[in-house]
Amino acid sequence: MRKNAIFILMWVLLVISISTNAQVFRTGALAEPIKTLRVSVVDNWKAAPVIDLHQNNRIEINFDALGAAPEYYTYRILHCNANWTLSQLVESEYLAGLQNNPVEDYANSFNTKMDYVNYRLLIPNDNVSLKISGNYVVQVISSETNEPVLNACFSVVEPQATVQMQVSAITDNGSNSRYQAVSFEVGYGNEIKNPAQDLKVYVLQNNRYDNEAVLVKPLNIQNRKAIYDHSPSLIFAAGNEYRSFEMTTTDYPGMNIENIEYHSPYYHSILRPAPLRSNRAYTFYEDIDGKVFIRHNDSEDSDIEADYQFAHFYLPCEKPFLEKVYILSEAFNNRLDTRSEMDYSSKDKGYVKAALLKEGYYNYMYVTRKNASSPALTGPIEGDFYQTENEYRVMVYARTMGMRYDKLIGVQTLQFK
Repeated sequence: MRKNAIFILMWVLLVISISTNAQVFRTGALAEPIKTLRVSVVDNWKAAPVIDLHQNNRIEINFDALGAAPEYYTYRILHCNANWTLSQLVESEYLAGLQNNPVEDYANSFNTKMDYVNYRLLIPNDNVSLKISGNYVVQVISSETNEPVLNACFSVVEPQATVQMQVSAITDNGSNSRYQAVSFEVGYGNEIKNPAQDLKVYVLQNNRYDNEAVLVKPLNIQNRKAIYDHSPSLIFAAGNEYRSFEMTTTDYPGMNIENIEYHSPYYHSILRPAPLRSNRAYTFYEDIDGKVFIRHNDSEDSDIEADYQFAHFYLPCEKPFLEKVYILSEAFNNRLDTRSEMDYSSKDKGYVKAALLKEGYYNYMYVTRKNASSPALTGPIEGDFYQTENEYRVMVYARTMGMRYDKLIGVQTLQFK
């Protein structure tokens, strides 16, 4: 009896360990040749990568592979839980069609210093479609290594809930100071019996995951509405407007580019020094909330005619921060890792970073982060100002009794101005 109890305990601990260490998927390149990975709604590059299960809109996955010779890639589609870990479903439950189809839409770069091949994949397509709502990740697989070279994440919504939201600079942490608070109501149907248990809600600021809010229990429930308000996790540091630069030609320096240098065989755009803004008053700048728009002057197809340049970032700073400093931008898929981490240069008295980027219009900001489990902070470098225009998105998932996956039943986006 004691042996059975010990075995059961060990099994429970093993299951807990596996679930705790489950892989969380995020959009990003997994191999060095992969650059400029973008996941968007077809014909709406500014929109969040979310499509309606019952409409005809599609997700576009666009990326480059450096080099002149095309490589044979295939892709597979995985279904995920609300927290972007793999769901328990088998392929036939969420997918119509076959896996491991080839990525057939590609073209070589044209008239560029750096050779690359641009790939484009639309989901759904003639070979595969999606049966249910929720989170999905597309893995593109290299035929040479049989390993994924990128993860592309998007969501499919099956609207069954209404979301009414608002954002205010009047928060429980102070009014008109450094914060913005999100509040919202979720109106749900008869399928939801216990909203405090059946609903999972995620709130994102500017498509960031490092500081996302995760809510399970609402503040109040009345008249088939779950009310989410006065929660500490719904109070966001307001940040500042994103910095920007435009690198669209080598003929002359674009916006916020100090000069362009040519070191054979590639061009280098030297960005203007970006001083600390935490000790300055708020100034409004028109931005696109950290997004990137690929563009080359005088080209008919920037996907294959935009060249690559080395963009040189420089943040003047007399002394290094105790925390690591990163560039927060869709240029790095909003990921804070070695690709976006900056180095402190004692010689230059500041943080520096040279990144190989495709020509276009870029939004970015500098953040500090203590460790991988903590949110990045905008305050130390950029400052936090309640007037900042930010984009907030509420994602509502449902898993009722007997269900084996998280259904996405409501999405709402609001631009705070």
